[in-house]
Amino acid sequence: MNYFDQINEKLQPKLKGKELTLESTFKDLGIDSLDLVDLVFELEEELGVTFEDDELAGLKTCKDVIALIESKK
Repeated sequence: MNYFDQINEKLQPKLKGKELTLESTFKDLGIDSLDLVDLVFELEEELGVTFEDDELAGLKTCKDVIALIESKK
């Protein structure tokens, strides 16, 4: 499973019928900051990476999350 699929799987319950794309913003999808923190914690555990608090502020799209993960690997 690639990173996009992992993120999509975790966010599906919160998307309420909206489609996640690489470019869609979390704000437009109704994903709030608490949802994003939950996502990040799950990804940290599964992927064995650690995200710094200041890095999280820049996460606006799924593409941003994937780029951050790839920079940690």
